[in-house]
Amino acid sequence: MDKRIKRDTKMMKLIVGLLLISSIDAHAITFNEAVKALQAHESIKAVDFKSRALSEEAELKGSWGDPKFKIAAKNFPKDTLEKDQTPMTGIEFGISQKIALTTKYGNIEDAFKSLANAYQFQANDKKEALAKGLWEILIIKRKVSEELSILNENNTWISKILKVSKRLYSTGKTSQQALLDIEIRKSEIESEINNKKYNLSQIDDRLQYLIGSTSIETTSIPWSTLKSVSKKIIDNRELGLKERLKAKELSLSASKLNYVPDLTVSLGYTKRSNIDGNGDFVGAAISFPLPFSGEKYSKHGKAVQEKYMAVKNYENYKRQKVRDISVLEKEIKKLLGELSILKERTIKFARNSREITSKSYGLGNSTYVELLQSELKLQKILMHKVMLEAKRDIKRATLKYVKGEPLNE
Repeated sequence: MDKRIKRDTKMMKLIVGLLLISSIDAHAITFNEAVKALQAHESIKAVDFKSRALSEEAELKGSWGDPKFKIAAKNFPKDTLEKDQTPMTGIEFGISQKIALTTKYGNIEDAFKSLANAYQFQANDKKEALAKGLWEILIIKRKVSEELSILNENNTWISKILKVSKRLYSTGKTSQQALLDIEIRKSEIESEINNKKYNLSQIDDRLQYLIGSTSIETTSIPWSTLKSVSKKIIDNRELGLKERLKAKELSLSASKLNYVPDLTVSLGYTKRSNIDGNGDFVGAAISFPLPFSGEKYSKHGKAVQEKYMAVKNYENYKRQKVRDISVLEKEIKKLLGELSILKERTIKFARNSREITSKSYGLGNSTYVELLQSELKLQKILMHKVMLEAKRDIKRATLKYVKGEPLNE
């Protein structure tokens, strides 16, 4: 009977544990789900709507405009307003339409479509920029978590040292000042632990804004993506600048064609009372503006300068991209070299130094000052390693973004 109760109790504990685990995991999402959540971010949608608005405006700018219908009362005597007093009196019905003699409006429409495409590429680039931002948050969160782990391990170690110190103090082998200094060091570590926990909470707030969740399943994060090289390169910033340059070239072509004026063709039909027996009148007219003002010349000059500006922006971007890639690759190589020395030699030496000093201190052969120095040295080195790893991975993510490589594979 007792065995069955114990077995049932264990089973209930297991079920409760599983429920707790599932409830915790329910709040976490996978990395792929986080990337999908980025696609619906408001900042991306805003640029996407701008692209759509420009696509609609392209149709407007490329149109000749609606034909105009006119009804006019003509030549009615001002005293009687009778319609049959003179042969010139009548009601005129007219229609007019603007007609372009060149492909100017087609060029304008295409220019706006290219600008709309540029904003679409900008929206795509915004997705990649947010993905890079997500990686940076995850890298910083990993860094702070590792720092917290280092501090917790250090806190455990110094707690053991404190016990040893109390034993040594009881036998007169160490001073009360040593106990106080070790207690102070322990409180400093605990303070740093609290600060790191607060930092993690702040990072979760940044995640909440970005993806609508404060946690991503650690096992789903593809860290290997950062050091891989992808053949699928799509530089949305460069493509966007190309489209902007294309839009300016089309605008310049339209401004050149603007020297040829648009014609306005009008047709009219006048309904008369036919006093003179000549029936109703019909008429036609063609009108166009005379290029006496400087408007067309100014527009053309502006279009020329804007095209040159777009050309220089594109050329500068390509040069800047080559420079950024070279600088990032060299910085990553430098960080990898420093990390290699730290992992292979420095950390090992620092751990051995702390272990030897702590054993010597336990035997009363080393001072507490030497002990604390060895502990601080190891913590500083471990923290430096974590910081270097974070810098390395942030630069790797930045390098992939600059190159146009996907960040969500």
